[in-house]
Amino acid sequence: MKKTLFLLTLLSYLGAVDYEDIYLKNGANAVIKAIEKSILTKDYWSKRLENRDLKYGYYDNDIYINLIDKDEKELKLISIKNGKSEEIFKTKVITGKSGDKLAEGDLKTPIGVYDLVGKLVPGDPYLGPLAYVLSYPNLLDKHGKRNGSGIWIHGYPLNGDRTDEVKTKGCVAMKNDVLMEYEKLFDHKKSIAFIYENGKYEGNADEIGAIFAGIFAWKKAWSENRVEEYLKFYDEGFLRFDGMSLENFKNMKRRIFAKNENKKISFTNFIITPYPNSKKDKMYRINFYEDYWAPSYKFQGKKTLYVKLYGEDMRIVVEE
Repeated sequence: MKKTLFLLTLLSYLGAVDYEDIYLKNGANAVIKAIEKSILTKDYWSKRLENRDLKYGYYDNDIYINLIDKDEKELKLISIKNGKSEEIFKTKVITGKSGDKLAEGDLKTPIGVYDLVGKLVPGDPYLGPLAYVLSYPNLLDKHGKRNGSGIWIHGYPLNGDRTDEVKTKGCVAMKNDVLMEYEKLFDHKKSIAFIYENGKYEGNADEIGAIFAGIFAWKKAWSENRVEEYLKFYDEGFLRFDGMSLENFKNMKRRIFAKNENKKISFTNFIITPYPNSKKDKMYRINFYEDYWAPSYKFQGKKTLYVKLYGEDMRIVVEE
């Protein structure tokens, strides 16, 4: 029953194609092939996404975004539910020096998209009564040889005041009474931080549609062991999370695909976020849940990709 309802919902997005006629002439497999062909087009996804608010990205589940503007020294908490965004909190903050963080000790707040991976009471009273730990350095930071650690959203010193931005050492700080109100408004486990300067990069239906079309074309080539088509989705600057070069990665994948194993691959729970950076690249961070089965290997868990868009073509820069 669920499969039937899914197909009916899917068909409603696919436009004017007469799938009943395809079914009557060629059977159910022909309908599935026609649906797959549509799903691999940007136009299908752009139509499906047209009524969603995508400036902060695409989210299958409800999420909170900590939108941090380094120029304005401002944090906004955005709630996204059912594809609609709402600002629920705003405050002034202190951040580190301007410019993207490159190294430990440069006193800069990083520019990028980060998970809030922990909530704690700091051992140092200088950091206030509460802190949220950000996932710096992320995969893309490591790809760019950036280092450092200990980037938090936290409070003011418990024994005094703070006005000098350098003293954050790259963190984001807000007044303690404001911090305690902020804590009540969101679940950090369902939240990300989007940190930017010189204007934020916003998503749109065309770009996110191109990403969805690319992701499912990549998955189809992967599922069907078409290795050269699969490898076309990797950027020439690709580096795997463990440092493996593109050339070594290609050779490894060719050996694996040569086994010609039957694979079952599904992707769910997408998080697709436009990535703030100082370059002109159109880049997105993509998280999803992957369920992979093959006779020689099985995996269920979170997958992360950072991708660039070249027109409507998606290329993977780094993955884990």
